[in-house]
Amino acid sequence: MQELVHNELRQLSRDELIDLIDILSKNWLTLDGLWFSGVEEKYGLAAALELDVRMWRIGSRVEARRIAERFHLAGAGLTAVLRAINLTSWAASFGYEVEMAEDRAVWTCTDCPPQRKRQQMGRKEFACRPTFEACFQNLCQIIDPRVRVACRICPPGPHPENVWCQWEFRLGTPA
Repeated sequence: MQELVHNELRQLSRDELIDLIDILSKNWLTLDGLWFSGVEEKYGLAAALELDVRMWRIGSRVEARRIAERFHLAGAGLTAVLRAINLTSWAASFGYEVEMAEDRAVWTCTDCPPQRKRQQMGRKEFACRPTFEACFQNLCQIIDPRVRVACRICPPGPHPENVWCQWEFRLGTPA
């Protein structure tokens, strides 16, 4: 069965593969959002956030391991962590920028589909910091434990209109 899928994928052009990745990323984000909204409607925002963070702690670890192994990123420093972020299942659906310096990088989310969708639905921003902390910390731990991550800006805290969240990654010594 997997061979049929692989044969189909081999027939796609590079642009078609990129389009497919965009579609799959949006599909993943849609499922995540529907799951979150369903839990929020039935059990409340606090329960949805608690379960979401739990899912991110587990799921992002699995995803980071798969990315590290497939793309040989383990121990490869700050640029490898940033590359791993680009290869995550959700990255193609978000808008973000990265400012690099010698031993640090600032990752800034300029378009956050989950928060934007909540606004469109008339819901308040949710505290997404713990989910991204779990994701980014797992990526750093698995790709290169010398890389540390710290949140600079994240909802529901104040943020500029064109920035949803901002994270600083620094290359240092392992904990």
